[in-house]
This record gives sequence, structure tokens and C-alpha cells, in this order.
Amino acid sequence: MSRLTLLLAGAALLAIPLQAKAKDATVAALATPAKPAKAYHFELITKSNASPYWLAVRAGADAAAKKYGATVSFEAPASGLDLAGQIGMVNNAVTAGTDGLILAAQNPQALLKPVQSALAAHIPVVTVDSGLSPNIADTFLATSNIGAAAALAKYTADHLMHGKGQYAIVDFNHTASTGIARPKGFMQGMKAFTGIKRMGPIQYSQNDVSTGLRIATTMLTQYPKLDVIFGANDRAALGPAEAVQRAHSKVKVVGFDADLGEIAYIKSGIIQASILQSPYDMGYYAVIALLDKIAGKTLPKRISTPYFLLTPSNLGSAKATAAIRQYAPDYKPAG
Repeated sequence: MSRLTLLLAGAALLAIPLQAKAKDATVAALATPAKPAKAYHFELITKSNASPYWLAVRAGADAAAKKYGATVSFEAPASGLDLAGQIGMVNNAVTAGTDGLILAAQNPQALLKPVQSALAAHIPVVTVDSGLSPNIADTFLATSNIGAAAALAKYTADHLMHGKGQYAIVDFNHTASTGIARPKGFMQGMKAFTGIKRMGPIQYSQNDVSTGLRIATTMLTQYPKLDVIFGANDRAALGPAEAVQRAHSKVKVVGFDADLGEIAYIKSGIIQASILQSPYDMGYYAVIALLDKIAGKTLPKRISTPYFLLTPSNLGSAKATAAIRQYAPDYKPAG
């Protein structure tokens, strides 16, 4: 599958009913840049290099840069917990005089000062996936995490729990904006169902699958009537899925994002639903946004990227294939 085809497939996700609120700007608000006279060099710094999600963001950024004669350097800590490392990377990029910065912030407040330094040096900054608070970047491209998680909760309550039962949450951390927003949105969505109860506090896997496995194994014993575990990202869903598989439990797992391991669990019915974002598009349009900013165009403060609710029943659809290929371009559906 060509990158152009992948982009067109990703754009087709905009037609999917589960998407960002209409009041938010979409990537259609960005201008198509003219090929710049100068070969700009941008820095892409994500939360970690340990997830296919961030590699998909990188692939999108590389594709846009190649198309418009720019280059992108990719840098990220090995761990999503290495905040000091990420801050150092941003500061180094500013000192080196990069032409633009694309950042997925590990912490929405801790990265404010480094980004302020970039902006003061007239370096445009685009945040993707995980933004800053307050949003001081030139623009922020991301899924509406609260809205998407609330939609996932409604689907879970209606179709998997039939309006009653118990659920628990395994988050990946409590400092990233996404780690804060997704559990919040999921709990908001569940509040509409008075017959459904959350069991225990939110547990944090720190992006480690084995930690998520241990947490979920304890949950299965501690809450014998548990119906659903929500994993707030790919790493946080894989641990609970493995725990359920090992225990031969009937507990259902729902989550965010996709890698081939999650797809296998969806095929087997252990993961019953997952919100798939548009990481390739985030990287691609982040480069477009930087070029637009450099050209003097006004950017929307926030640009919402589309998402897709993947389930075992729609796994074989063309829309599901397009959504999965945002993460794994070479994915081929069975059959």
C-alpha cells in the first residue's frame, strides 16, 4: 500500500460517525503549502520510541517532509517516564536552531518552559496527541480524547454490559494529558448508566505490559463480578487482555489504539472494542502546519483528528482496514 493511498484512506475516516465534535477545526483547515524555497529541518520529539503508535507519527511526518522538500529528525526517550530526557531533547533542539518543532508532551505543564523558549526563539511549535496546559503551541493536533473515551464508554455500556455491571480502569500514567483525559471521558460516559459501577481506583501500568498484566490479574481476583476493564492506551490494554486470556475469564477488555497484538486479541474476542486514532495523519499534517506557519498563515489553535471504533464485528470492513493501517501500513486483513 502506497503512502498516498494510506493518506487517502486516513482521510476517509473523516466520514466515520464516531469522530471529533464539529466545532473543532479539522485537517481540512490547513492550507496546501507551496514547496518552500528553503529546505527546512524539523525536529519530531515524541513521548517514547517504544510504541508502534509513535513510529506511525514519524512515518507520516517523514512522508510530508519528503513531499515538500523538508527533513525531519526523530528523537524520543526510550521510556515514556523519562521526562527529564524529553525536556533535554526539546532544549537541545531549540539551542541547535531547528526550523520547527513537533512535540508529543509527556507532561502538559513540565514542557511549558522549553516550548516557551522555542517560541521566544521564533521556532514554530506544533503539538500532537498530547498537548500543553495551557495550549501555548501554534497548534495542537489530536483526537478528542474525552469525547472518544465517552463514546467508547457508551458503546461498552450499551453493547457489552447492557446497562448494568462493573468496570475497572488501567491507565498508562497520570501526568500526560491523554492519561488524564481518557479515563475522565470514559467515566463521564459511564455516568449516564446508573446500573454500572466503577470498581476501585484507577490503576497505572506506566506503559509496561507486564505491570498491566499484574494489575489486571489482581483485579480479576479482587472483583469477581467484574465485567469490563478499560485500558487507556495500547500498552495499558495488552496487559489486561493477557490476564483475561490466562485466566480464561469472561471479562471483556476495551481500549485505545492498535498494534498487531491488539488486533489478535480483537480477533479472538478478548478485546471487544478499541478507539483507533490517526497517528500517521498527525505526523503528516504537523509538518503541513509548520510549513503553513512559516509561510505566515494563521493556524487553528486546535485541530481534531478522526477516530474509529474497532470491534470484532467490523474488523473485516474497509474502514477498519484503513484505520488499522494508520498504525501498521502493511496490515492485511485475513481472507
